[in-house]
Amino acid sequence: MPSETSSPNSLTFLTWNLAMLERSAQAPQHWPQESTEAAVRAFILETSPDVVLFQELPRMVPFVETHGMIPSNPESHSGNLAVLVKHELLATEPTHRTIEGCAVLTTFGDITIANVHLAPGAAGAGERLEQFAQIIEASPTANILIAGDTNTRVDEEEPLANAGLFGKRPSPATWNSRKNRFRHGAEFSAYFTRYFATESLIVSKVKVWTTPIEAQLATFFISDHFALSGTVTLGEAPSD
Repeated sequence: MPSETSSPNSLTFLTWNLAMLERSAQAPQHWPQESTEAAVRAFILETSPDVVLFQELPRMVPFVETHGMIPSNPESHSGNLAVLVKHELLATEPTHRTIEGCAVLTTFGDITIANVHLAPGAAGAGERLEQFAQIIEASPTANILIAGDTNTRVDEEEPLANAGLFGKRPSPATWNSRKNRFRHGAEFSAYFTRYFATESLIVSKVKVWTTPIEAQLATFFISDHFALSGTVTLGEAPSD
């Protein structure tokens, strides 16, 4: 998914909840956190997104030499948020704002990208809507992409559309504990990690990354959430 002609008006992004860099129940017994960090780094180097949105970090950020970090990594209800940006894009001096407890907004020209980890649980729908409203109000631009672990349920799509935020459900689902037995627990699918955007933005080339890694004769996933990537463009959609 590398972007050969990235500009502030067309950016590739990747969002990933990293589950505190914990070890999967399916991983080898001797799989340290350093190995998870190295696997994350290798994945970012391979996919080469312009902007990386991490959620649920354990007070540390995986190092990726091609990217620098926006100087804000607030704590959400679980772990910390972090935004990594390609060095050449950082040279354009993007601005940022923080909404304590749930979001980091980074603005590139006329596009604002909000990295979010919103309130959890089915009962948190009202709080999530309030957080979406806070993000819209805090954004310095009207062109907003909100991406990350939104924790939203399908029945929240309509009120978000009424608020001017739209996003197709990713395919496949970004949470599938039937396929990804990261922890032992209930088996279900959901769309916790996803994007919503204002109508002025076009989100294309969306991909859910569901391929496990293999190491030490084991097959497992780095996180209980699948990563999600795409391209966000202001104006006419890029050709596929």
